[in-house]
Amino acid sequence: MAMTNEISLEKENAAIDMIAAMVAEELADELNTTPEEILPAFLQSGTCKLLYDRESKLWWDGPSEIADMYLKERNNKAAS
Repeated sequence: MAMTNEISLEKENAAIDMIAAMVAEELADELNTTPEEILPAFLQSGTCKLLYDRESKLWWDGPSEIADMYLKERNNKAAS
């Protein structure tokens, strides 16, 4: 059986969905809330939009880096 380095679109989307859930868990811990409460705000963020942009490969960075990126985005909006 030949090995391939290609990841199917379905598997890549599933991985991104799981990372989004992991980011919500990490944010909930950091912000003293629940993942269910923070997830809608995260899903509407520019950070999440970039996460789901397959070409950005942001999902390769992992949930901690993405959570930090979201918090910076959130703090920048609050400061504006």
